[in-house]
Amino acid sequence: MNVRKLALEAIEKITTKHAFSNIVVNEYLNKFELSQEDRALFTNVVYGTIQNLITIEYYLEPFIKKKQKTWVKCLLLMSIYQLVYLDIPEYAVVNEAVNIANMKDRMIANFVNAVLRNFLRTPLRTLDNLDEINYLSIKYSHPAWLVAFLLKDYKYGVVEKILIENSNIKDNAIRVNTLKAKKEDVIDILDKEGIEYTVSNLVDNGIVIHGNITRNDLFTSGKVTVQDISSQMVAEVTNPYLNSHILDLCSAPGGKVAHLAAIMRNTGEIYACDIYAKKIKLMEKTFRRLGVKNVKCQLIDARNVKNYVKERSFDYVLADAPCSGLGVLSHKVDLKYNIDPKSIEEVTFLQEEILESTCALVKIGGYYVYSTCTINKDENERQIAKFLRKHKEFVKEEEKKILPFENHNDGFYICKMRRI
Repeated sequence: MNVRKLALEAIEKITTKHAFSNIVVNEYLNKFELSQEDRALFTNVVYGTIQNLITIEYYLEPFIKKKQKTWVKCLLLMSIYQLVYLDIPEYAVVNEAVNIANMKDRMIANFVNAVLRNFLRTPLRTLDNLDEINYLSIKYSHPAWLVAFLLKDYKYGVVEKILIENSNIKDNAIRVNTLKAKKEDVIDILDKEGIEYTVSNLVDNGIVIHGNITRNDLFTSGKVTVQDISSQMVAEVTNPYLNSHILDLCSAPGGKVAHLAAIMRNTGEIYACDIYAKKIKLMEKTFRRLGVKNVKCQLIDARNVKNYVKERSFDYVLADAPCSGLGVLSHKVDLKYNIDPKSIEEVTFLQEEILESTCALVKIGGYYVYSTCTINKDENERQIAKFLRKHKEFVKEEEKKILPFENHNDGFYICKMRRI
């Protein structure tokens, strides 16, 4: 099986059909029998090409005079990615690209060979004459509008640090599931199995894993679950007491709910809501693996919960709200190409609707916890400031903003408010 041909098919599917890169990569890895080396190369070429798409398009531009077929352009882009970013012999990259092109069209193969040979003979295109926004856009492969969007909230140097961090593929973090295991026991197993890890000092049970653990018995038995360190902070900030009555409005994929259940030691009751039946089934499967027993899943739109539940019914209401996802661009490498200002405006309005329609469900003395995986202040600080101006019955108890580069975790926002 030609691993680069598979990579080309995957890249074409992601760029033309707007398929999610992680879903496409997993689909191909599960469908085809590949060696460990080929699996690594396939993953690297697909993710790397998509991650650096704007940059390599800039490098390729002078060598193409007219519009090419989609597969031809994708083949050239993935080849230039390998030539610029990977330690692979140049002749191997060119030969593989020509062989793939030959399978489709011999005339195109000659063109691909000429373009890549010409590229190798020419110094890499400079960024020196670009203005500040386009410089950041092309160097770190983020759309120019997104760079300008971030600059309205953060200084130039901070934005550059954010973009650099977005360009790095992060290690996975896991949370020790205290319903089934102790942290020290998990660490002992990691040591015995020679799995590289770093214990987080930001949360109680977080460990950063250098590799994939989802096929390990630690994961399949439910002793650990994959969850970013920033995401783990949400349940810790919520900090529910035993036997609490909790409503989680936007629960899928269920990591935060399972964490709340662990903190509560399976006491009390948590209602986990989502609008997609498929995600409800996935959550229920996750809860079974983790031994979570105090959660009831509900297929419902968060904005409609008020029609079925009395006011002041819950000790805690958690809204991990739909958002632009600007804090998780290192994980979702295609997201930056698929969002736009209009979609961010729409999701900001949705967040406000959720807040307004659910805040009355909190008991007096209870807590409303709002969180997002974005760093856009319109969805975070300004959203909450607007809410608090309107609802004097709530006061801010704790507010956290995590920028991606600060601890190499996802960008996140968490605000805990108490109803007085």
